[in-house]
Amino acid sequence: MNATTWIIIGIMAYAAFMVFHGFSNFKATSKSAESFFNADRGVSSLVLVATTAISVFSGLTYYGYPSSIYRFGMGYFAGTGMAVCALCFCTIGFRLWVLGKEYGFQTPSDYLRTRYYSEGFGLFVAILLTIFIIPYTTLQLIAIGDGISTTTNGAFPYMLAVLFGTVCVSLHIIGGGMKSVAWLDTFHLILGFAAVYVLLIVLVMKHFPDGGLVEAANIVANGERASVLSVPGPEGNYDWKVMLNLAVTGAVATIVWPHIFMRCYIAQGTKNFKVMAVALPLIYATVFIGLVTLGAIIAPALLGPNFADPDEIIPTLATKFCPPIVSFISLLCIFAFAVSTADSMLLSASAMASRDIYARWRYELKGQAVEPKKTVFFARIILALMMVACIIISMFKPTYITDYAYRLCSPFFAMIMPCTVGGLWWKKGTKEGAWAGTIGGLIVVFAMTFFITPPLGFSALAWGLVVNTALYVGVSLCTKCPEEVVEKYINRVGSIINCTTEMREKTAKAVQAARVAS
Repeated sequence: MNATTWIIIGIMAYAAFMVFHGFSNFKATSKSAESFFNADRGVSSLVLVATTAISVFSGLTYYGYPSSIYRFGMGYFAGTGMAVCALCFCTIGFRLWVLGKEYGFQTPSDYLRTRYYSEGFGLFVAILLTIFIIPYTTLQLIAIGDGISTTTNGAFPYMLAVLFGTVCVSLHIIGGGMKSVAWLDTFHLILGFAAVYVLLIVLVMKHFPDGGLVEAANIVANGERASVLSVPGPEGNYDWKVMLNLAVTGAVATIVWPHIFMRCYIAQGTKNFKVMAVALPLIYATVFIGLVTLGAIIAPALLGPNFADPDEIIPTLATKFCPPIVSFISLLCIFAFAVSTADSMLLSASAMASRDIYARWRYELKGQAVEPKKTVFFARIILALMMVACIIISMFKPTYITDYAYRLCSPFFAMIMPCTVGGLWWKKGTKEGAWAGTIGGLIVVFAMTFFITPPLGFSALAWGLVVNTALYVGVSLCTKCPEEVVEKYINRVGSIINCTTEMREKTAKAVQAARVAS
């Protein structure tokens, strides 16, 4: 058998392992919605760091970042926002975790509906996020399809690869929910990290044996693509405004992406967030340095200054310039990155569709109890339907996948950020303000994405956040938030956090005193 055949067999074996792993948790997750969607709120620090990081990375990261660095230059690195992501998770995320533990929240709309005492607003958020999860998930499947097709030299056609990836992802989530997703993400992070650096090291050793990375960098610096190493970049338009746009999109707004939002609820305890504060930036830095090196130095040195299809940089480097085993490892990496985001996104969408739309409006608001098994069963049906929608969109295969995702999905996810953050700390935030800000921001984002060029060089997302925040604050100041809401969702949470801190400090002092006495 040739190398391509072995690669196909290896991918099918790995897919079988994924499906088996998912269904190994089928019974445990069928009885409880909290188990299926939130892993019983018992995820350890290691698993939380891994599942959060790999879910942010996505297939767009492994294929998209080297591609975008090659096209735009080093300024694109601003999109990583390493420390900012960790800071958001450990401040905003920690407070959401406390609320989730106290009141049983499982989804973004769970929190926003109750904080803003509006069933309509909760429904609106659930529908909004679910709609825009589908195109983002589709991009992960496109990345899988491209990776398999390119690595196997067309022996595994693109659409067949998309169908194959779709079945694997859907069965994995349907089988085990968040329990399967979070634990497999840990393995995927290790696999993804290894694949990035195996690819990088092999390329350097094989093609630049004398001078190594320095030799490759000199080739780029003395060639037509030298501008890729500069901040303005080859197209000369990556100034501080564009870099700020990227940072807002890829770092600041990431916390309210639905699948990351829900990870704020699954932590086991406060220790998780301390570990996240240190581990998340380190993981980001390590992985992205490898990806940036591939896009800024290795790709232009080996592929030349005018590579025709930048989205194919990584699969081309892996298949044309490396041994088959490295091609296979690289393909597993795109599986790891893409599957980890796709299953997390789809799980979030199914949670909102089943809990916040179906169960809430079909049963709970009518005073009827809903069995957890029913909610989980409906969630699994929703997952299957969404995967069909993703397959249909994948047939059109949009170009420049990273830009597409950032322009279409991230800005719309980000429009729940002002009301999320304001609802956690600002006592005057009202439902009228939340409605006005979110709707106003969405209108601005939609208009500037499809019809109007955003002014002054800032992105549609940045302008949407500015308008959203201004409307949220302005309208909230003209209306009144009920005292019981303030007490329950701000004062109460603050008391819990302060009490926990005080108890920890007293315990530490008591232990220290005991040691001194002994």
